[in-house]
Amino acid sequence: MSFAILLAGAYFKPFLILLSGFICAIFLVIFHYLIFYSVSDCKINYQLTRVVKFEVIESVSAKSPFYIKARLINIESCERIIRPAPLAMLSITSDKPLLSGDLIEGKVKLKRYRSVKNFDSFDSERNALKERIFYKGRSVGEVSSYGHQQGNNIRERYRQYISSITENTRLQWLYYALLTGDRSKISYDDNTQLRELGLTHLLAISGLHIGLIYAIGFYTSKWLVKVSKLRINQAYQLNNGFVLFGFSCALIYVYLSDFIVSATRALVMLGCYLVIYQLGKNPLRWRSILYALTLVLLIDPFSLLNPGLYFSFTAVTIIFLLTKHTLDIKLGLIKRISQLMYVQLALFFGLLPLSLFYFDGTSVIGLIVNLIAVPLVGLVLLPLLIFYSLISSFLDVVSLLSLVDSVLSFGYQLLLSIPKHWRWFSFSEVNFSLLTISYLSLLILLFSPKKYLSVLPLFIYIIDCKLQPQVQFQVDIFDVGHGLMVMISANKHALIYDLGPRHFSRYDYINRVLVRNINKYALTVSATQISHLDNDHAGGLSSWYRAGYRDTFSTFHPEGLRKPCDNKQLRFEGLIINSFHADVNGDNRNDHSCLLKISSLNYSVLLTGDISALAEATLIEKGVDLQATVLLSPHHGSNTSSSVRFIDAVNPKMVIHSSAYQGQWHFPHPEVVKRYQQRNIPQFSTAEQGHIRILFYRDSYRLEFAREQESYWFEQD
Repeated sequence: MSFAILLAGAYFKPFLILLSGFICAIFLVIFHYLIFYSVSDCKINYQLTRVVKFEVIESVSAKSPFYIKARLINIESCERIIRPAPLAMLSITSDKPLLSGDLIEGKVKLKRYRSVKNFDSFDSERNALKERIFYKGRSVGEVSSYGHQQGNNIRERYRQYISSITENTRLQWLYYALLTGDRSKISYDDNTQLRELGLTHLLAISGLHIGLIYAIGFYTSKWLVKVSKLRINQAYQLNNGFVLFGFSCALIYVYLSDFIVSATRALVMLGCYLVIYQLGKNPLRWRSILYALTLVLLIDPFSLLNPGLYFSFTAVTIIFLLTKHTLDIKLGLIKRISQLMYVQLALFFGLLPLSLFYFDGTSVIGLIVNLIAVPLVGLVLLPLLIFYSLISSFLDVVSLLSLVDSVLSFGYQLLLSIPKHWRWFSFSEVNFSLLTISYLSLLILLFSPKKYLSVLPLFIYIIDCKLQPQVQFQVDIFDVGHGLMVMISANKHALIYDLGPRHFSRYDYINRVLVRNINKYALTVSATQISHLDNDHAGGLSSWYRAGYRDTFSTFHPEGLRKPCDNKQLRFEGLIINSFHADVNGDNRNDHSCLLKISSLNYSVLLTGDISALAEATLIEKGVDLQATVLLSPHHGSNTSSSVRFIDAVNPKMVIHSSAYQGQWHFPHPEVVKRYQQRNIPQFSTAEQGHIRILFYRDSYRLEFAREQESYWFEQD
């Protein structure tokens, strides 16, 4: 094989160059990973308490225990390393507020950062990797402060200043995000509404903002030289000075935004463009895009994990392509507007596959809204905010911002009055294969003389989809840590069993996981059953109500959730659903859990809540048919459940434990695991496999695991 490659390289020089580049890229990725993303220096045991020194970067919660992002300066029993200090998310108990820059020392239990992993949901683990957050943990006892880090004082004071001069405005989150790049002040609802309106890209510091700051710096320096009437030797290249000043302004802006990925990427692209321009090359050629992309990937090859990379470079490519062929700045106003509409239309359709792939839909109204919003934000609002921030220290111009705020608030509320179905079009069927095929067809359509061949990739994809076996029903056991949340779906309808836990009285998995999956597959929720009202099973109840699913409880809980569920049998999209509970005496809420059995012609699934061995024995004595193909282990695999009699009565082909990774309860219990192993029953766990999806066909079934199918090599355990 090696000889064949060398032979091909000897006769085909382009192949050898391509191969060399590929090998260099592999070494670059490995080197970058070992330097910036590997944490092999220190073996962390969560059972051990270590003295840790750390710097507070950001405090997420306002009261103790404080949930903070921290930079780990020193970890006991770990050698000091040359590479950049890793970050961690810590829960810290402290009498005093923890502020950004505080240097803290205390005993901490650390473990490798690991979060839940679900299909079609935000991947917080991957996001943590991109931010170099490698650990999480909690303090043991009190911690003490030993100083304050002043290193980022300029950036901190700048953000405090921007926050103070915009604090009495209705759209403070908008102004703060545009001037600092920090989107932490944007609420979840506002973020969702901006996405539906197609305006989220305006808040991410990108090419539009960087280009504008550069232009302001360039033309301001040019104007200052002109009005100062300085006599400058013609030997000096004034234009180079203007370019340098404009780029410096853009660099300062990116620094104040803390070098966020989108801003840094745009700055690199601007730098490549300017260098090529200064060298006398044609900057509107593909080389500027290729050089910028190469430089971005050399700086951080893991930026390939960021969807923004694909959106920004695809958008720039489309604009460059149109600039080359269609745009003419000498045209009149009407024709300029028509050309801008043409560009907007091209961007909409050019970015449509990416939008459908990453967001399961696209903003319909955004096509029109952006025609107004882009020039309004780029040419009016951002320059005005920069001017306001520069003079607010010297002059009282609050009334100016108040006027702008009133006008923008009115316009924003006007946009929110647009019906939701006009704002957002959901489409969930775009996978990676279809994404690739879409752009392949687009390239053939644009550059091939045989345009009709563009339909061939799509035709092959459609044929392949038609040949796939039909799924009769599907069971999703979501990864929610210590808790339970299950969805049974068939023929675009769904049953929900339990709603997972709620953390810190504000965070659950309803909108970010369950509703997202429901929307992605365009499902209609027919009924919801809650096994019992413990937080780990019903913590998401309030969010489920707010999402509009309050009426779905009537099927299994006609008398309310505080009463045991109805014992009943019903038909659901060709399946037989049995709902029942063990009628046992006592106040143990776990033993009053509602069970759900889903049966098709050949397969069945038994969901058991948190019943103990007592409830298991009661069900067996009553002669309840418990036999099932798939068993969801009672009480997450607790040793108080999964009795030998119960396992034999169910006689499952596989068992699934819904449990947390290195959780405080250490489920599934080793004795429970042993009991299933003695019967040669395969076991799977959400702690190890993440979201577990079971697809049932007519005569077979297939398992899919989020940790196997949604993870790259550097994310594997």
